Amino acid sequence: MRRSLKTMLFAVLIVAPALPAVAQDIDSLKGQYAFDWHKAPSKTRCAAVDDKLLATFKSDSYSCNLEVITNTASEQPARLCTEKGEGAEYMIFATEKSCELERTTQESNEE
Repeated sequence: MRRSLKTMLFAVLIVAPALPAVAQDIDSLKGQYAFDWHKAPSKTRCAAVDDKLLATFKSDSYSCNLEVITNTASEQPARLCTEKGEGAEYMIFATEKSCELERTTQESNEE
């Protein structure tokens, strides 16, 4: 029994760090929170990814990278959806709190 517990713990420690980086289906963004970080952070707000915003991300005008990035200003994990040619880029966070932390961190760095 003890060996089995150690084996299971080892497996969790090896697999768990990789889980957030697994790409998901774009529909998994619904209910998360996003803002266009190419706009002035003081002039934008985090918005829930609803059906309308999700449809925008699914359109041919956008390309989404669903792999988690961690090089954000607040070090909060995010995903990106970028508008082709126009320059809008949405950072998408699992929670409103993470989204607002990133937005306010960027706002405090505005010149």
